[in-house]
Order: sequence, then structure tokens, then C-alpha cells
Amino acid sequence: MLDLSKLYVQIAALSSYQQGRAHYLEQALGIAKDQVKMILGNIDAFRHKLARATTSWLVAIPTDESPFKSHPPIDCPKSYSALSADGSQISPNRHSPHSAFLINIGFAELNYGRFQDSKPYKLKSEPYLFFEENDIKCRFGGEERSIEGQVLAVLRQKMESEALLAAIKSCSNRPAVAFVDGTLILWSIETDPERLQRLGTDDLKLQSFLSFMRLISDSKELGVPVGGYISLPGSNDAVNALKVSLCPSKIVDCDKCAYKTSGFDGSLPCDKINGVTDAQLFRCLLKDGERSSLFESSSEILKAYGDEKVFFFYLNVGREIARIEVPGWVARNKEALNLLHAICLDQANKGMGYPIVVAEAHEQAVVKSSDKSMFDQLVLQSLIRQSAPIKESQKALRKRGGFI
Repeated sequence: MLDLSKLYVQIAALSSYQQGRAHYLEQALGIAKDQVKMILGNIDAFRHKLARATTSWLVAIPTDESPFKSHPPIDCPKSYSALSADGSQISPNRHSPHSAFLINIGFAELNYGRFQDSKPYKLKSEPYLFFEENDIKCRFGGEERSIEGQVLAVLRQKMESEALLAAIKSCSNRPAVAFVDGTLILWSIETDPERLQRLGTDDLKLQSFLSFMRLISDSKELGVPVGGYISLPGSNDAVNALKVSLCPSKIVDCDKCAYKTSGFDGSLPCDKINGVTDAQLFRCLLKDGERSSLFESSSEILKAYGDEKVFFFYLNVGREIARIEVPGWVARNKEALNLLHAICLDQANKGMGYPIVVAEAHEQAVVKSSDKSMFDQLVLQSLIRQSAPIKESQKALRKRGGFI
């Protein structure tokens, strides 16, 4: 039980800290905006310095577009389709009388304008129950693993990619955009591209990665842009590029920083903008509906992506700054990029600040606590009817109620 009376002093300290931090961030944002102005005054020097820099953080790599340039809103086509798939699960519980788990895949297709071959919307979910020995164990990262935790998340991601690709194939004859809820950078699967590529074809990590890459390659062939939509992003790749430009060193090498022991004003030169996120920076730089210039991600895992890589831009949807990630083919195709910009903005407006198609896919996928309770009851009743062995752990029995 939480004793709230013992938290009052700590909560007051939290409020005081937040107030002071807000003042600091206001100053740091001012420095960051001034640095953007300096960069725009000599873009070539900025590119040259970034290209030679060695850092331990992810740094946004400018593309052919002028860095920190804003692009105005794009008119949305009157007729288009928005697609999204999402997943949720009931995780296995070793204290339960069975070892089964469930993945529920939700899908949403919203059609606007006139399409003779389609209904205004398609919403559905498909539950998949896994319970056989071959279903609940797999090869993962070269090891035999039970499907739970991160392994379960990777399996769900694979199924989401397959569901979204099937949706793309069904509406490739009209303007459409497919949304992934979250990042296109699969760092949660593996961070080392060489280790990933050494895995066998029976390994779930590689299978999930290949399913995602099929989504990217087939979407290119079918001409349907894919975008990863990240709400309230906490990333600071672009701010890290500003940190490189703030460093007085001609060649930046963070591992051999000359200012760590020099007592430079009591802190490092790049510390002046610590705590500033990309979203906070672009809130100051972008007007409603505008997108930033494109940047290339420097994440290590992208070496496994071949020619596609992942690019991103920031979009002011009014209520927040969103990070939109795109595969290389979309970044190189101006028409596809503009279509994604327009539909992202239109979907966010229709969803009161968040793409309505992504929200609907989530609603189809989500497994509520009441659903889980009903699932557990149905499984238990079925086990009893078939006289299957039932045994729960003492922990599970004890947590149903206290003695006191």
C-alpha cells in the first residue's frame, strides 16, 4: 500500500525542480535557435564538420535539403486510403495452469472520397492463440528461448508487418499511405547488424527483420508510402548535430574531448543545450502544418537495411510535434514524400492531434483487462470440461487475497 502522507515533501521538491528546469530549458532553447541561425549562414561548414565528427550519440545527418528548412503544408488529395496495423497480447504466465499466450492483431483502413471498389472503412481484429510446444518456444538470437517478454514483442512485430503488407496489397490501385505506430528503426530486435545477418533463417529475430524489409520493398513496388508515426518524440538527433556545431574543435571527437578536463566555464561547450529535445526545438522552428527538412538516421542497425536506410522529419500537427520516419525510397521520391506529409497532417487533424487510422488500429488490437479475465475463465472452463491437468502456483493462489 502506498503511504501518500510520506510523499508530500518529495512531491513539493519535484514541483520546485520542474520550475527551475523550465527556466533552464528556456535559456537552452534560445541558444539552440541562435545556433540554427549560425548554421544557416554557413551550411557547407556545418555539413563538413558533421561528416568528420566522431560521437557516441545518434546525430541527424542532413540530406540534400537545406538543414532546418521548413516546408509548407501540402494539400491533401480528396480521395485516399489510410492504413494501419497494430498488435497486443496476453502474455504467458508461468503461475497459471497453462502456458499459452495470445496475440491480437488489429487493422484499420479508412477510405476518403470515392472508391468504387471499397467501403468507407474496414476495421477488424484477428486473435491468434499459441499453445503447442513448437509455438511457445523458438530460436531467438541463436538461443532456444520461451516466447515471452522481448521475444513475444518481436513475434508480434513480425505479425504486424505481415498484416500491414497484406493491407497494402489490397489497395495499391489508389492513393494510399500505410502507418506504422512507432519507429522504423528495429533497434529493439538487434543493435548489431553483423550479428543479425549471421543468424539462421529459423531464428525469430531474422524472420521478423525480413518480414519488415518485405513490407518496405513491396510497398515501394506497389507505390504505397510507409511512415512510422512517433507521437511526442523524445529523440534528440538534430539537437546532437547542433552540439557538434557548438564544439570549438575543428574535428570533433567526443571520446578524446579536449574540454573534459580543461575547466571550460565549468562544463563542456555542448552542455549549453543539454536537455533540449528535437520536438522542443522544432516547436520553435515550424508553423502549423509545416514539416522540417529530411534527416538521415545514424543508427548502427541501419547498416543491415541495404539501400533503404531510414530518414525522418518533424511535423507540426498543431497540438504537438511528431516525428515521421520513412524508408529511403520514400525520402528519394518527392511525390511519395509530399503525399505522406499531406495525409499525416490530414489524419492528425481528423484525430484531434493524432492520426485517426493509427488510433483505430490500436482500438481493434487492444486487449482490455476485462478481455483477459474472460479469456482466463474460458480457458479454465475448457480445461475442466476435458479433465485436463490443472495446477496453479502457490504464489498465484496466495495473491488472490490476503489473510489480514
